[in-house]
Amino acid sequence: MLNHHTKILTILFISLNLLLGCQDEAPQASVTKTSVTQSPVAPSAESPAGITSGTGTVIESIDASVYTYVQAELNGENIWLAGPKTTITQGNSIDVDTRAPMRNFHSKALNRDFPVVYFVDHFTGDAVQSVAVVPTTSSADLPPGHAPISNISTMPSTEISLNQPVERAEGGHSIAEIITNKNALSGKLVKVRGKVTKFTGDVMKKNWIHMIDGSGDNDLTVITDQVVTVDQMIVIEGTVLLDKDFGHGYVYELLIDDAKVTIE
Repeated sequence: MLNHHTKILTILFISLNLLLGCQDEAPQASVTKTSVTQSPVAPSAESPAGITSGTGTVIESIDASVYTYVQAELNGENIWLAGPKTTITQGNSIDVDTRAPMRNFHSKALNRDFPVVYFVDHFTGDAVQSVAVVPTTSSADLPPGHAPISNISTMPSTEISLNQPVERAEGGHSIAEIITNKNALSGKLVKVRGKVTKFTGDVMKKNWIHMIDGSGDNDLTVITDQVVTVDQMIVIEGTVLLDKDFGHGYVYELLIDDAKVTIE
């Protein structure tokens, strides 16, 4: 009888030690699993981190009402663009601008939801064949707050460039300086001289200017009540805004707000 009890106690003792041993190893297994979970994740195709422009390859295009939707591959990411109805050739190159994302956008014409679609004033690149003539009164598929197409002045097909950097305005900054020092300049008044590359009027009751000064590869987005034309040399003075969310998916990392414009 004693031997039987001894055997039972021995078995229980061994089982308890095995159980405790497994518990001692459990945190190590948990750490390994956590380490894998926290590994860096590549950006999704709908949110290409850090990409503002480039040349992509057309995967497909879909015409819908006054807009053409284009899926393009850019730097290994597949993204959607939308612009005025245009004949696009699949497999050819297209210029990509992702500075104006519309998130969670629903296309009425396509009855389709897009996690992110980038609306552009016009398409450029080898893939562009022709731009269709569409009724200017149509508002189908226009993003919330977007002006009717007849109110929009867009950049011509030829790209605007500078042969040399523009002489900065007296007491002003270059665009490169503003981008580099944006955190320190946030909320402050800045002055910039440059050339207009794009003007879009009456979007969300504001006029939008894109300008360059040759100080770097990036342009500057400016909000104003005034009207300018492409290729004009201007001096703007306005307030630096960072991470500005206008709603409806319009989010800007950097722009100049409430700018006064002097045309030279």
